[in-house]
Amino acid sequence: MNHTTVHLNFSKADKLFLWLMLPLIGLVIGYFLPPISEWASKLEWIPFQGPFKLVASLNAGWVIFATMAFGLLAGIILTVLIYDEILNIYISEDTLVFKIGKVEMNYAKDDISYIYIDHKDLVVIGHEGHEIFRYKKEISTKILKEELGERDYLFKDGNPYKEQFKKWVPGLTDLSLEANALLKAREMMLKNDNSEEALQIAIELWKLHVSVKEIETKQYYRVA
Repeated sequence: MNHTTVHLNFSKADKLFLWLMLPLIGLVIGYFLPPISEWASKLEWIPFQGPFKLVASLNAGWVIFATMAFGLLAGIILTVLIYDEILNIYISEDTLVFKIGKVEMNYAKDDISYIYIDHKDLVVIGHEGHEIFRYKKEISTKILKEELGERDYLFKDGNPYKEQFKKWVPGLTDLSLEANALLKAREMMLKNDNSEEALQIAIELWKLHVSVKEIETKQYYRVA
C-alpha cells in the first residue's frame, strides 16, 4: 500500500498550458493593446470607448510595458481562478478529501463502498448504495484509478446505476417534498450558472439518499 497523500487536479499537459500559455496570451494581448486602443478609439460604434481612449491618449514609452504587465497579471489571476473552481482530490490510505472552491468534503475509507466514473463525473458510493459525492473531474481516469488502487480503494469500471436515473420534473411522488423543493432550487441555480450553490444543494440531496446529475440542462435523479 502507498502511505503517501497524492493531490490530483489537472494533468501535466493541462498544467503546462494554464501556467505558461494563459499568462503568455495575456502578455501578447498587453503588447498589442496600445495600437488596438488607438484604432478602436477612432470607431465610435465599438463599446468601451473610455478605456480605449485612455490608453490611446498615453504616448509615453512605458505604456506598452504597463499593458504587458497588466496582461501577464491577468493571465496569472485567471489561472488561479480556474484552479479554485475545479475539483481537487486528495487521496491518502484512510481518507478521501475533495475541495471545490471554498467547499471541502472529507470521507473516511471505511465509509466508502466503491468509486466509479459516470462520463466525466467522479462518483463515490456509500455502503447503502447511495451517492455521497459526485463532481466533474479534470484528471484522467487512468491516473485516478491507479492512485486509488495503490491506496486500496475499490474502483469499478462502468456505471452500475445507468438505467436507474430518471428525469426530474416538479412534484414527483417517489420523492419527498423536501427533495422536490431542493431539486427545484438546484434547477434555478443551474440556470443562473451558480455552480457553488448547485453543489451545496446536491450535498443536501445526498443526505436524503437522492443522487442527482444533469445532462445538458435537465436534472436526473436516483433514490437509493
